[in-house]
Amino acid sequence: MVDAATAVQDQVLETITTAQDATLKVLKGWTDTLASAPALSEYYVAPKVDSFYGFAEKLWATEKEFFVKLLEVATEAGKKFPDAAKKAASAAK
Repeated sequence: MVDAATAVQDQVLETITTAQDATLKVLKGWTDTLASAPALSEYYVAPKVDSFYGFAEKLWATEKEFFVKLLEVATEAGKKFPDAAKKAASAAK
């Protein structure tokens, strides 16, 4: 059975894919329309896509590392909290 989180993730991915497909269709239409315009390649140099993905990969790695460390801290706090609560309860008696 598909849980709610998976269903939401699937819906988000489907929505993103639909938006991307629509964007590509529009850009293809513009490209076809502008085909008769003078060549812009002399004036415009396309950015290197690899550099954008390199940044995205570094950003993802940084976020992942932060999240893992955050979970480690939360796990440790969760282990210590019951002991601290018991001590506080004993001291209050």
